[in-house]
Amino acid sequence: MLEVGYVGTHSVHLRETRDALQSQDATAANPVNISSSFCNPNPCAITTNTFANAVARSRAQGINGYNGFQLFANDAYSHYNSMQTTLSRRWGAGYFQAAYTFSKSTDATSTGNTAFNTAFNDESTLDASRGLSDFDRTHRLAVSYRYDLPFFKSAEGLTHKLLAGWAVSGITIFQSGSPFSVVDSGAGSAFLGLGSAPGVLTGSLASGATLSSALSTGSIGTRIDGYLNPSAFTLAPLLYPAQCDPNQPNPAVFPNSNFCTTDFGNLGRNTFRGPGQQNWDFSLIKNFKLTERQELRFTTDFFNIWNHANFANPAFTDVEGGNFGKITSTVGTPRLIQFSLRYAF
Repeated sequence: MLEVGYVGTHSVHLRETRDALQSQDATAANPVNISSSFCNPNPCAITTNTFANAVARSRAQGINGYNGFQLFANDAYSHYNSMQTTLSRRWGAGYFQAAYTFSKSTDATSTGNTAFNTAFNDESTLDASRGLSDFDRTHRLAVSYRYDLPFFKSAEGLTHKLLAGWAVSGITIFQSGSPFSVVDSGAGSAFLGLGSAPGVLTGSLASGATLSSALSTGSIGTRIDGYLNPSAFTLAPLLYPAQCDPNQPNPAVFPNSNFCTTDFGNLGRNTFRGPGQQNWDFSLIKNFKLTERQELRFTTDFFNIWNHANFANPAFTDVEGGNFGKITSTVGTPRLIQFSLRYAF
């Protein structure tokens, strides 16, 4: 039996957290006009983005939206579209089923975390936050089966008891890796403050680089120390280098800032995808018929029978930090073997 179907969902009013009073972007073409003691004379028009005027560029005067304010809102959303197929075959000795899903899940945030802002880059809107869901898997194939081995069915005595009645079963899964973002802890300082919102400020592609060239090539085993290509990325662009502020944080912590205000990165959220994954679970089963109403079932389960290593996403994705693009861990378990005995009556 072959089944093919479309499954889709649309969710609204999901929770998100952001700084709705983030400092506005002031330019000569679009100045920020304020009436404040900051101005001399008063009122005035701000046309540049500096550390000194960051609070004055807030959307609500008197409330410091620069590094500290948080809005808990229910305006996030999500979309899911998929083609789901199932091929199955059943017969007296067992069954076989293969389920393949081709899908795409996008949202503005995949978590309602209240510890940090969940919006990316410009937090005055959710535009930069739209991207692949953290749990998105483009391809997923799951194969399951069970088969009663036909050997020694007609044997008698001890031979039948020991060698007949065996069965095999298993589940095998292949799936795409999960998405991740490349971030820049020194970006957006003109609007959010240096280090004010960990993990939500994206990095930037270097001139001429593409999303494809930003990933290294070769087998995953050769890419553990360099899943990402460092030369494809650049630090956040500086705003008004001539107006650097010498009273800003330690340059050893924020090497790109050079005490200058920085713009947002040009990358989106979850623009890269980690290594693909596979897992093979296998079981060997033996049924012992004791009497008409009593039975023993012995099972040996092999979880991850080939002891295949599934690598996690890179642990270091901050263009300002060290070990950029390195994978340092795996997901799932190593091979495990489990024995079980079940008595049924």
